[in-house]
Amino acid sequence: MNIHFHSNKENKNEKKQIWMYAVILFTGAFIILLLTAYSQVKFQNNISDYQNKLSSQEKAKLSAVTDLKSALKENERLNKELESLRNKLVDSEQEIATQSSKTTDMESKYNSTLTATDALVKALEYFNQKDYVNCAVTLKYDVKMEYLSTQGLNTYNNLMDKSYGKASLQLYRDGYKNYKSKNYAGAIINLNRAIDFSNKNEYYIDDAYYYLATSYYKSSSYDDAKRIISEFKINCPTSEFTRNMNKILEKMV
Repeated sequence: MNIHFHSNKENKNEKKQIWMYAVILFTGAFIILLLTAYSQVKFQNNISDYQNKLSSQEKAKLSAVTDLKSALKENERLNKELESLRNKLVDSEQEIATQSSKTTDMESKYNSTLTATDALVKALEYFNQKDYVNCAVTLKYDVKMEYLSTQGLNTYNNLMDKSYGKASLQLYRDGYKNYKSKNYAGAIINLNRAIDFSNKNEYYIDDAYYYLATSYYKSSSYDDAKRIISEFKINCPTSEFTRNMNKILEKMV
C-alpha cells in the first residue's frame, strides 16, 4: 500500500489557486452585476425619457387641439362680425343711393321749375312788347306747365287766352304771304302754327288749311297733304274750300 503525503508547499499553492479563481469569479460576477445594473438604469432612463417625450407630445397635441378649437371659434366669431359689417355696408350704400336719387330728383325738379319759370317770364316780356307770336310759341313749346306754381299757372293761362288768338291770326297772315311768294317751307311752318294756336272756328281757319295742304302738295309731301285735308274735313265741314281740297286729293291719286 502506497501512501502519498503532500507537502505544505503544495497545499499552499492549491489554496492560492483556489483563492485566485474565487477572486476572478467574484470579480466577474461583480462586473456582470454592475453591467446589468447599469443596463437596467439606462433602460429605465430610456423608458422615462420616452414616457416624458410621449407626455410632451400628448400635451402638445392636446394644446394644438385646444388652440385649433379656439382658433376655429374665433374665426367663426370674426366671420359673423364681418358678415354683420358687410350687411351694414350694403344697407349704408343703399341708403346713400336712395338719398342720392332723392337729391338728384330734387335738383332735376328744381332745375325744371326754374327753366319753366324763366320761360314764362320771357313769354310775359314778349306779350308786353306786343310780340304775340313769340309769346304764344314760348308758352306752347318752352313752358312746362307741370313745373309751374299755382300763381305761375294762372299767369300762363291768362297769357294763353290773350296771346293765342292774336298769334294765330298773325301767323296765318305770315303764312299766306309765304304761300303767295312760293316760299312753301315758310308757309308750312307758319300755317301749321296758325292752326295750332287757333280755336278752329276763326273765319280764316279754312283758308289756312287750304293753303297748308296746297303747300304740302307743291312740296311733294303727299302724306302730309292728305293728313291736313282729313283734318280740314273734320274741323271745316261746310267750308267753300271743300271742292278745292277734293281736287288736290284727286291729283294725288
